[in-house]
Amino acid sequence: MDGALTRPSRMVTHNWGNLFRNLFAAVVADALGESSYESLGCLIDQDLDQVELWLCRANALSTAYWICAFCVNQHAGICSHLGSHERDSVTQQSFLACSCIAPKFLNDAECEMNKFDSMMHWLAATDSSFYQVVAVDVGFELFGRAWCVAELAEAHSIGMCQQLKVVSAAALAENAHKLRDLKVQEMKASRQEDVDEILAKIPDHEAFNQQLHNLIFYSLISGWGDLDEQQQLDKAAQIARWQVVPTHSPLKPASENNVI
Repeated sequence: MDGALTRPSRMVTHNWGNLFRNLFAAVVADALGESSYESLGCLIDQDLDQVELWLCRANALSTAYWICAFCVNQHAGICSHLGSHERDSVTQQSFLACSCIAPKFLNDAECEMNKFDSMMHWLAATDSSFYQVVAVDVGFELFGRAWCVAELAEAHSIGMCQQLKVVSAAALAENAHKLRDLKVQEMKASRQEDVDEILAKIPDHEAFNQQLHNLIFYSLISGWGDLDEQQQLDKAAQIARWQVVPTHSPLKPASENNVI
C-alpha cells in the first residue's frame, strides 16, 4: 500500500460492462462479508464515511484485491481499442480512444495480457487462502464474457475458493434462467482474437459447457445460499451492523435466506 508492492489475497473477476460503482460495491461487500451489494452501493452513494468506518472496524482497509483493470497495464494492450457503442454512462458521449504511443502487446506476443491462468496458479499455489471474488453485474452479463468464464473455470479447476457477489437475491432468482443454456462457443469478448485463444485451449467444448453449468448451479449459486453455523453467526453480525443506518433509509437489506 502507499505505493509499495503488495501481494493480493483475492482476485476479482468482473466484466468491463459493469458500472464501476457496482464493481466497487461488490469488492466492499466481500471485504465486509456481505453476500450482496445493492444496499452497500446505496450507502456508498450517500455515506461513504460510514462504509469506511465499517471497513476499518473489520480490519479490511489494507486488504489487497487483484483487479485486471488496475493490475494489468492497459496502455500496453487495449487502450486504443474502443467499440463504437462505448459511451459515458452519465454524459452519453462516445469515449475517445487513448492516444498514447506505448507499444501494444496482444495475443501474438507473450505478455501480461495472456498470463491470467499462470498468475492464478502461482498465487493459489503459494497462498492457500487466496480466493476468487465473482463481482456479477446487475444484468448478469459477466457469464457471457469469454475471459470471465475462462477465469471461473480456471479457478474451479485448481480448487480455489470462489465467492459470488450479486446485486441482490431477487436479481439472482430473476436471472438464473439466463445461465442454464450458456455455451462457451457463444461467449463474447471485445476482440475476436481473445475468443479464439480461449476456445483453442478447450479440447471438448460440450464437456466444458456441462462443467460450466455444474460450476454455476452446483457450486457458485448453491454455495451462495448455503450458510454453515459460523456463516450464520456472521450473517447475524451483518444484520446488526446495518441497524446503525437510520430507520427511514431504504438501504437496509431484506432477508435473503429463503430466496434461492
